[in-house]
Amino acid sequence: MGLLLSLWRLDPLAIAACIATAVVLVARRTELGPRSILLGSAVVVLVAALASPIGSLAEGYLFSAHMLQHLLLVLVVPPLALLGWPARRGERPAQTARRRLHPLVPWLLGVGAMWLWHEPKLCDAASSSPAVHRVQELSLLAMGTAFWWPVLAPRAGAPLSPLAGILYLFTACVACTLLGIVITFSPVEVCSVFAHPVDRLGVMPLVRDGWGLSPEKDQQVGGLLMWVPACLVYGVGIMGQLARLFAEHDVARQEEPS
Repeated sequence: MGLLLSLWRLDPLAIAACIATAVVLVARRTELGPRSILLGSAVVVLVAALASPIGSLAEGYLFSAHMLQHLLLVLVVPPLALLGWPARRGERPAQTARRRLHPLVPWLLGVGAMWLWHEPKLCDAASSSPAVHRVQELSLLAMGTAFWWPVLAPRAGAPLSPLAGILYLFTACVACTLLGIVITFSPVEVCSVFAHPVDRLGVMPLVRDGWGLSPEKDQQVGGLLMWVPACLVYGVGIMGQLARLFAEHDVARQEEPS
């Protein structure tokens, strides 16, 4: 336990996110409510992904931690932040949706974030170079935000209808499932740095002997994380789109002349 506590660190990006969130909440005079709680949750998850042992172990030690960090940055932080972003007083949601990209563009960005950074050379570079790893983290947040924008922001005037949103999320789930299957059943070559980590922090005896995570098992756990939890997140999004579909149907029925 003491070793894991020592893996917590002061991460500049996490600190900047905390400060920026506080400034936004104060500037917009946001009262404590569902939105501010969601936004705060996004910051907490971001801090966990970057400053906790997850972030430390993701930098060349554990492929499973690397994959968990990816999922948090792409599939958890952006949707929580978009749902929790405070609106200005008097601002109508539709006013924030004037410029619209074709949905294929953010879909490719979101799905591509996962596939791109698991190309062996890029994966090894991000896992061995702190500078490249920082670029990876920022790109994952940006691409994840782009992916979730059409279905979550703004709440009105979104470019995707509920049925289109369901298809959008389902196909993303299929793409991530394929990647998860490839990683789970591939030899330990997806990110070779994790097969022979440089133990600067002295954690590998705990990882290999205490947790029993060989390179093969570690990669399989990472593949399963991409395979199962990722699709659970997409499934929650699909349920949200179904709820939106039924709500719109009920409104349409109420507006029909009797």
